[in-house]
Amino acid sequence: MKPSILEYIVCPTCSSDFKLLTKSKLKNEIKEGTLICVKCKDKFKITKGIPRFVVDVTKDFVRTEMAFSAKWKNHHKNHHAKDWVNWQKNWFLERFGWKSIGQFNTFLKSQNFILDAGTGIGNSAKLLSTNKSSTVFALDASDSVDFAYKKYGTSSNIHFIQADIRQLPFRKTFFDYIFSDQVLHHTKNTSTSFKYLTKFLAKFGFISIYVYNKKAPIREYVDDYIRKRTVKMSVRECTEFSKDMAYLGQALSKLKKKITIPRDIPLLGVKAGTYDVQRFVYWNFLKCFWDESDNLQRSVGVNFDWYYPKFAYRHTVSEVKKWFRDAKLKITTLKEIESGISVTGRKKS
Repeated sequence: MKPSILEYIVCPTCSSDFKLLTKSKLKNEIKEGTLICVKCKDKFKITKGIPRFVVDVTKDFVRTEMAFSAKWKNHHKNHHAKDWVNWQKNWFLERFGWKSIGQFNTFLKSQNFILDAGTGIGNSAKLLSTNKSSTVFALDASDSVDFAYKKYGTSSNIHFIQADIRQLPFRKTFFDYIFSDQVLHHTKNTSTSFKYLTKFLAKFGFISIYVYNKKAPIREYVDDYIRKRTVKMSVRECTEFSKDMAYLGQALSKLKKKITIPRDIPLLGVKAGTYDVQRFVYWNFLKCFWDESDNLQRSVGVNFDWYYPKFAYRHTVSEVKKWFRDAKLKITTLKEIESGISVTGRKKS
């Protein structure tokens, strides 16, 4: 933990300042210590260089975060690989309407304080930190933040924090830009989590989110049917099931066949067009992800990410638009793809 973070963080309970008790340091990083609220006296530990603000101990919250802790423990290396980082960067630019990384970096130059709400293993924090005049606060409730800190903790303008995005250790209207990609749908309630985040936006600040899109009705039914069982599995059991789904996706992919649907089938939510067989099954009937680079472990991780977490809500474009209207945010970009809905909005005042 960089000592400079004390200028910005506050007690998530009462929004008061902290007193720092340092137990151990390494160069300019505080490795072990305690943050004590000067008002309510709540205490939060600093361990392995990261301040820990997660206080929710409800069963559902713990299960959800355990899911991601387990995923990243097994898959952080292949998701830190250069090919995956580059693919994720390009996918991000495409979804959020940026024509180039240069255009996005120009946007970042005017964003002084940035929140990466759900950083996972930190790749998004690194992407957001290109402007060294900006300060990025990258948080995650799961233990993935440990892998993020190990990989990117030396970056001078990134602070890593373990915290719940529904109980942030910051003052309201603080951030110029909030980024929450593939996260909100894994919280207790997507819409209320989004509403809570917007309270931390500064005047005319921007927020970008990506949430799961509702799929074709048969895919939705199958997802619900399977997830009723997989969310009750052990990590090992769900990992094995996710591996089965990866092998199924691989088998379908190896067919290298196309299927042409001559006209829309509204009742099934199927649209006319020509599809790769694996993609057709994947989007319309069953989640069986297979990584195009033939990475088995990465494919298992993506399937596990879907089948194990307690919460995995899907939404419609009309729902998401309403969230932005209700929060008095003007939508600047919106893109709907099969997997999800990517939206950026700006606070009006």
